[in-house]
Amino acid sequence: MSDDLALYVNGRVYRGWTDIGVTLAMDAIAGAFAISLTERWAGDGRVASQVEPWPILNGDACRIDLAGQTILEGYVDQFRPSFSSTDHSIEIQGRSKAGDLVDCSAFHQPDQWSNLNLLQIANILCAPFGVKVRAEVDVGPPFDSIKIQQGETVFAALDRLARFRKVLFSPDTGGGVVITRAGRSRATIALAQGANILSASGVLDTSQRFSNYIIKGQSVQSATLDGVSESHQETRATDSQVPRYRPLVVMAEAGASTSERATWEANIRLGRSATAKITVAGWRQTPGGPIWTPNLLVAIKSSWLRMDGDMLIRQVTFRRGPEGTLTDLDIVSPQAFSPEPPDKVKAKKQVGKNIWREALGDEQPDT
Repeated sequence: MSDDLALYVNGRVYRGWTDIGVTLAMDAIAGAFAISLTERWAGDGRVASQVEPWPILNGDACRIDLAGQTILEGYVDQFRPSFSSTDHSIEIQGRSKAGDLVDCSAFHQPDQWSNLNLLQIANILCAPFGVKVRAEVDVGPPFDSIKIQQGETVFAALDRLARFRKVLFSPDTGGGVVITRAGRSRATIALAQGANILSASGVLDTSQRFSNYIIKGQSVQSATLDGVSESHQETRATDSQVPRYRPLVVMAEAGASTSERATWEANIRLGRSATAKITVAGWRQTPGGPIWTPNLLVAIKSSWLRMDGDMLIRQVTFRRGPEGTLTDLDIVSPQAFSPEPPDKVKAKKQVGKNIWREALGDEQPDT
C-alpha cells in the first residue's frame, strides 16, 4: 500500500511541494493544511518538468490524498511569499470546504424552525456552501423550536445545538462534515515509550477548572412551564477534583438546556486541563494498516509522562518534510467529551500509577 502524498490544485496534480502538514481534529468542523512549495520542478521518468512558474492563488481548489485516500478537499486561504539575501520561499495555508462554516454567518429565511432534528438543520445551513453533512450516530429527537442568533456563524449555531444532543461536528473526507460522538473506535496498536513513540510532551493545567459550575438561562416557551420557570433556569455541576472553592457562573445560550450545558462546560474544561502531544513515525498505525485518525481511543504507556491507560486522540497532524514522514497526535482524557459530568465517574485511587487520571479523577483500573 502506497504511502505517497498527492496535492491537487484545480484538479491537476502539483509536484512542487517541499513540506506539507495536514491537521484534522474531532472538535473542529474543518480540516486545515499548510504547504511550503516551489513554482517550478524538475521532471523524472514519471512526471514532466514544470519550467514556467505555476502559482497557487487564494481561492484555488485543493485536494490532498494521503496513503491512497482523500483526507481533505478545500480552498487556499493564505498565500505567503518571503525572501532574504540567500533564499526565497512560498507557503500556502487553507482549510477544507467546511472552513466557510467557521467564517460565515448563518443566514436563512425563515431563521426559526420547529420539529426538525440536528441533521436536518445542519443540512439546511450547510447546503448554500456546498458542504454535505452526514451522521454516524443517532442525532436525537427533533428540537421543539430553534432560532438562529443574529450574527452567529454557521459553526457557532451548529456547535450550540450539538451540545444539547451531546454530539460533535467533525471534518469528513471530501470537505464534508460528520456528526459523531467521542471514542467510538479504538486504535489497532498501543503507543509505548521505547517502542513506537518518537517524542512526547504533556501539560497538566488546572487554572481553568472550577469546583462548581452554575449555569443560568432561559428555556423556550412550553405549555408545561410557567413564566417564572421559563425565565429562571439554573443547573449546577461539580468537579470534586478541584479542592478549593472556585465557582463559575455561565449564561446558557438562548433556548439551551442548562443541565446539558453544565455537563459540557465541566467536561470541556476538564479535558483541556490534561493534554499531551505524541509524535510517531509514518502515517499508519501499523505497516500497511489504517492511518491515524482523530477520535480513536488508544492505550498509552509512558513512564516519563507517567501515563498508563486509555486516552483519546483529539487531533492528528500528518507531516512530511526534511524530518521525514511523521504524525503528531494530540491526546486528551476520554472524559473531555463524555456525556456524563465529572463527578458521575467514581474514582478508585491508584496514587502514582497515572498522574493524568489522578488529576482528572478517572482512576478506574484498565481492563
